[in-house]
Parts: sequence; C-alpha cells; structure tokens
Amino acid sequence: MKLTRFAFLATLLLLISSACIEHEIIPPPSNKVDLNASFVGYINGTQVELTQNVNNYLGFALDTQIVNAAPLMSKVIYTSGIASMANLQNISLSFGSLEWDATGSSTPTLPMFNDFHMTNSGNPVPFKDMATLATNSINGVQVSYTDNTGKFWISRETDPGQTANFTILKQASDGTGDYSLFEVTFSCKVWYVDPQTSVEESIQINNAKLRSWFKR
Repeated sequence: MKLTRFAFLATLLLLISSACIEHEIIPPPSNKVDLNASFVGYINGTQVELTQNVNNYLGFALDTQIVNAAPLMSKVIYTSGIASMANLQNISLSFGSLEWDATGSSTPTLPMFNDFHMTNSGNPVPFKDMATLATNSINGVQVSYTDNTGKFWISRETDPGQTANFTILKQASDGTGDYSLFEVTFSCKVWYVDPQTSVEESIQINNAKLRSWFKR
C-alpha cells in the first residue's frame, strides 16, 4: 500500500512539474523585404558616401502618376534615393516612364511593374528631363542632388554622353508593398539656377553608384 501511494505521489509531482514548464514560443518566419540604401560617388571632385542608418540617412521610394483618359496611356515615374532629416545633403534618381491603361486598374499590375524594371536591367538608359518622361513614350532617368548648403542641383537631358546602367538585385513583396531592389551606376552633370539672379552653374557627378529600391 505504501509503495502504491509513493508511486502515485511521484507521478502526480511529475505531472505538476511538467505543467509548470514554460514552452518557448517561436514566432513564424518573417517575409519582410530587407531594404537597404547607399550612395558613393565623386561630386565636384570630392568623394561622397551616404549610407543607410549612418548619420540618420534612410532610403526612400515614391512614384509620380500622370493619369490620362482613354485612349491615351497613363504613365508612372518611379523615384528612389537616400536622405536624412539631420543633414541637407541627399541624392535621388527618377526613372520612367511605365505606361499602363488606367481605365483597367488604378496602378500598373505587379507583372507590369516587375517586367518594366527587369527589361531595363543591363541596358543603358539615357538621361531625360521629367517633363519629357511625363509626356512622351520613352524611358529615361533624371538625377537630383542637394548639397550640404541646401542648393538643389538637377541633371538635364541636353548634356551629351550621359547614361545610367541598372542591375535589378531582387524583386519581392511583403505586407507593405512590392519592390524592385536595384543598383545603378552613372556619371552626369547637374545644374543649379540661382533663384535671385537666374545665373546657372553646374558640377559633375562621376563614377556614382546608388543602391536602393523602387516601390509599386
């Protein structure tokens, strides 16, 4: 009888101790797209490096839609770059334009978005002004740069010999959107127009590499 009682108590204690063990909760794997941005290049002869999470720099992406009534095709121009709330110096690149029929959908479909960027990967893309991209069926890029004094500089399509070369690194989606992660290399001239005197001046950007993303 004593032996039976001892076995019962031992089993009960074992069950109680097992119930008190805290099981580790393993969260489900995250499919969040890893977004990182950086820039390196020579601007007016000085090497400039901007890196995400250094000196408050962060990558960003936005788009500009030009919606036209049928039968005209609508257009979207994608912009991406790296900037900081704590520093004036920043750089961005606009790329377009993707054409789509806005009567069918409010934005280009995911296959259209992916195909547009992938098709232009590995092919030289000419420099074009934003107005040209918005009104013509042509692809091109425009570079915008703000220096550390706050002056805003922008490229022009009239300067000869300027091209950008894209490499699409990855295309992926998560709960926040659809992305084309890219690296683009370029050299170009950028212009500043004095708002008081309208006097123009230019500086050169050479051997530049921007790593960022476009978002649908």
